[in-house]
Amino acid sequence: MSKNNDVQNNFKYTQLYDILVEKITSGEWKPHDKMPTERELCTRYALSRITVRDALDLLTKDGYIYRKQGKGTFVSVRRIEQTLTKFYSLRENIEAKGITHSNKVLSFKQIPAVGKVMENLKLNPGDMVYELIRCLYAQDIPYAVETSYIPVSIYPEMTLEKIKENGLYKTMQSFNIIPERATENITAVPVSREDALLLGIKTSDTSIKIERITFSRNYIIEYTVAFIKSDFFSYRVELN
Repeated sequence: MSKNNDVQNNFKYTQLYDILVEKITSGEWKPHDKMPTERELCTRYALSRITVRDALDLLTKDGYIYRKQGKGTFVSVRRIEQTLTKFYSLRENIEAKGITHSNKVLSFKQIPAVGKVMENLKLNPGDMVYELIRCLYAQDIPYAVETSYIPVSIYPEMTLEKIKENGLYKTMQSFNIIPERATENITAVPVSREDALLLGIKTSDTSIKIERITFSRNYIIEYTVAFIKSDFFSYRVELN
């Protein structure tokens, strides 16, 4: 192949790469969707087999797709990496990567604090908390089931409408209480039958369980338990 042909092929395969990345990141092709075959892509974009293969190889290297021998090529789950160096919002991290984030409220009610909830929030018997249960989505794909427990005494006028409109942490800030720091406990656990149905995974799969206690100054303002699909999320710890 001549040098000019090499340049032309490189230009074409990077163009095809950009086109296919757009289809994946826009949500047109969702995680685990089967992609068109090499032959179909050749026909659709009037490209040679080697050009298409180069583009697919780069997509595989960059983690956008994966291949199953004898079955085809599929869209990968885009794993979100979170660095543990400071207080973070998973929603903001996801949106910063250009991924649409949303949630569906499954339940919102007041309940008495008992057991671990009472212990972690440092409450007394009979104290009331808001229990907020949500399914979280990235690009319309469910990735976590999250339950938040919030002392009613701190936020006496919290409503579901405010949470839906502003998000949980911005609603907290409207009460002049700013989440400043948190402690987290991270474990790998089996998925419950109920969560497996919500997340579209098998009960034999493993999830990442994150228990977070959030502080404003020296006051505990929230206790949250989240179960996250293990193929969606990873933590990176920086050690000095």
